Amino acid sequence: MTENATVAPERPLSDDGWISTDVFMLRVGGLPWSAVRPLVCETTAAWADTVLASESGLRDRARKLSDMLEPLVTEYDNEARRVLLALRRDVYNFRVPRGRARLAPVAERLPEDVRRTIGDWIEDREELERRLAEGGELLAEELAEQRSHLRELAHDPRLRHGLLLASPSLERYLPAYLDAAPGALSKRARKIERSLLEYVFRTACKTSPFSTLTGVATGRFESLAGTPLAADPHGLGGHSHVRVNMAALGRIVSAIGEDWGRLTDLPVALSSGHSLDRERIRYVRRTKLSGDAEDPAVFESLREELFFISNSGLLNEIMALLEEEPAMRLGGLQERLAATGDREPEELRTYLQALIRLSLLTLPSLDIDIHSDDPLGTFRAGLAALDRSWADTLVRELDRAAELAAAYPKAGTDERRELRDAVHAALNRALVSLVPDAAELPPGVLYEDVSLPDLDVRADKDLWDDTILHDLQELSGILPLFDMLLPHRLILLGFFRARYGEDGECDDVLKFVHEFHLDIYDQYLQAGARRQDFDEQGEYVPLDNWLRMPEIDALNGARVELIGRMRQAYAALPSSAEELVLDDDFMSAVAEKLPAAVHRLDSRSFFLQVARQGDRTLGVVNRSYSGLTLLYSRFLHCFQRTGDRALADELRETLLGVCPEDAVLAELTGGYDSTNLNLHPSVTEFEIVCPGESSSRPEAECIRVEELRIRHSAEKGLYLYCPRLDRTVIPVYLGFLMPLALPEVQRALLLFSPTAMAPLDLWQGTDEPLGDSSVGGHPRVRYRDLVLARHTWKMKPSHLPRREKGQGDADWFLSWQRWRRENGLPKRVFAAVDTVLGARGDGPEETGPTHPTKPQYVDFDNFFSLQSLDHMATRAERRVVMTEMLPGPDELWLRGEDGAYVTEQTVEITRTPRAGSDRREGEA
Repeated sequence: MTENATVAPERPLSDDGWISTDVFMLRVGGLPWSAVRPLVCETTAAWADTVLASESGLRDRARKLSDMLEPLVTEYDNEARRVLLALRRDVYNFRVPRGRARLAPVAERLPEDVRRTIGDWIEDREELERRLAEGGELLAEELAEQRSHLRELAHDPRLRHGLLLASPSLERYLPAYLDAAPGALSKRARKIERSLLEYVFRTACKTSPFSTLTGVATGRFESLAGTPLAADPHGLGGHSHVRVNMAALGRIVSAIGEDWGRLTDLPVALSSGHSLDRERIRYVRRTKLSGDAEDPAVFESLREELFFISNSGLLNEIMALLEEEPAMRLGGLQERLAATGDREPEELRTYLQALIRLSLLTLPSLDIDIHSDDPLGTFRAGLAALDRSWADTLVRELDRAAELAAAYPKAGTDERRELRDAVHAALNRALVSLVPDAAELPPGVLYEDVSLPDLDVRADKDLWDDTILHDLQELSGILPLFDMLLPHRLILLGFFRARYGEDGECDDVLKFVHEFHLDIYDQYLQAGARRQDFDEQGEYVPLDNWLRMPEIDALNGARVELIGRMRQAYAALPSSAEELVLDDDFMSAVAEKLPAAVHRLDSRSFFLQVARQGDRTLGVVNRSYSGLTLLYSRFLHCFQRTGDRALADELRETLLGVCPEDAVLAELTGGYDSTNLNLHPSVTEFEIVCPGESSSRPEAECIRVEELRIRHSAEKGLYLYCPRLDRTVIPVYLGFLMPLALPEVQRALLLFSPTAMAPLDLWQGTDEPLGDSSVGGHPRVRYRDLVLARHTWKMKPSHLPRREKGQGDADWFLSWQRWRRENGLPKRVFAAVDTVLGARGDGPEETGPTHPTKPQYVDFDNFFSLQSLDHMATRAERRVVMTEMLPGPDELWLRGEDGAYVTEQTVEITRTPRAGSDRREGEA
């Protein structure tokens, strides 16, 4: 390896403790919340309120009347006694009394007050029956109006354009619903309606960025004289940014490699990072495991392993030729090898194919550059340079697809559909030109993001620094307790100390990673997959401490401290309380139990929603993620310019500002290039190039794994060091795949970074199991100006209302209203179901892993919404979980000309080695 004299630049470091990134990102629902308001059955809901109020009063009166009749039964003759017994039975069972002709003469013999009470109750009970009979007609009239509104929404470009890409099948069959005749719907039309409603609710009530369903904007913290958030209501017009789906391109790449003739036209290279280990070639073998060809959302996976191939004269010759001529094509290599010895072409082909299959030989021109501004164009240029007929055919089709995709943003609905299908056809032609009998590409061939560059979002910096951002800093003190990767980092730390000592150094990173996986990490991952955090009694199960590390003991101790304090606070809370408030003592007591930080740099980002409650602004925390600009990366291509410069340039400066002065930040790409979620420009100074990878960045900006060292010291802990730069190297992952799903080398290197996965769950270990209760749950949890957990209700699916055979729509709707009131739920919630992972019925009902579905918006006054909830509940295998809608419709801060919009912010805070604590005095 040749070392160059690259020197990392000097840069200033702030001493202000936690640093908040000046820019934040805002997600905005594609439709205003007012779009779903007309779907509420206001008249029928009012009818239900009247019926339930009357019903409640009549039931109370029925109990009193029953008690009044009880002593009278024995005072009359047999015939009167039988009539009174029947009357009391009907009243007790809340029925309109039968046998009125027999009742009248008996009633005349009763005391006047009893006779009057009976008459009034029967009259009111009959009136209730008349009111109940009115519900069906009221609901039918409203549903007709609402279906008309829903059909209008289906034509709204903000929804329809999203459906074109998010669900092509639904969009294709939608006319069957839109053109349906008035009256009862067919089973197919009802299914289409339910799917359409799910997208309507997703677009107006949630923030899930994709196409026009949710737009993204950038905002800035600046002085606003106490205004929490402000935006230009006229800036809600979106700008479309369309790219070809990288998953489709990945299918084409795979098809190229299926023919030896085409492979011989491609430049070939030795896998990067290989080395001669005695009589063997050592390298990292990378194997791609393809995803589902029919589902573009299923990514291919990569498997890596340290591999050895015995050295030979032929292999030496291959290595020499490729070193002499790095851009040699595979066919040229085969010819050169055949010309220098008595070798059969077929034998050479078999040998070279084996080296490609074992990934010692790579084909760099098939790699997709995730950092390119135009990945498709870059890939296309590489094919054009081959100057081969098959490649020229591909280039023509890819150019056609790119041309069509470029026209897509400005097109209307019908033209967009045609353009989408034309892109699909062009890419299919490209695929078929390589493999005539190839399966057709799935319909999702385009990927669209929508930016809102004119929204001009601003937030008052002083206000946020004193409230929400400050509270997030304090919250970050306990987040390591929930970090799924922290135990993995500690295992890595313990393994290194056991091998190399407290002040040890390892100069062979690949060997260390291989031995780490082989000796402990793979077994640890397997044990972790089987581990449950809590036993059947709801008690915490300590983390395994295989290496007897005090840090693991401290982590277990901190968890016990948190559970104990949560239990204590919950026990002291009045049963009627809707909010549990945590104080600074709670946060500091838990944080003090945690082990010392593994890394000096701590950077975190948060998804949160702002709720305006009078003069108070609350931040509702949805999720916690890693920082260092991770959550901006996917959308950087949408913001080539924010103000005077590109957002990517601002983030580069941000990263320079938070990086420790003796370190560099280097991106770890993760090796995945077949998903649009990983496409982004470079924002770090350097890039870590793992074995088998190639990089488009200048060599001086590349840090190859083989030049790294692993060191440990009491001051810095465990870290990567690059002698060439004389700097600590901090890996930064900016992709959107789960870190634990990365290949082995990248996954291990990521443990040297501050990357965090910390889902906040304060109730685990405190919340009581549901048991035989119909509904359980827990109140909202707040710390200062942060809502850490929404009010939650959980229930078994069997305890939800179910439509009985022959039950009418109005009666079924009424049963939901009755259930909601009896269980004290608000009108609007988000609902999810837990489905059991693996076989059903395995273990106790409240234990075992589950897979929660995505929460769906539910309005109990919305008949369509209840239908969706009912359908969702039929898939539940264990529980249905509902959470309050917070912020509610009246607490939304962003208002456009057509109403208020649901929004979600991404904010980022970072603490560097020089940072100290800047605690705020006073109570929450």
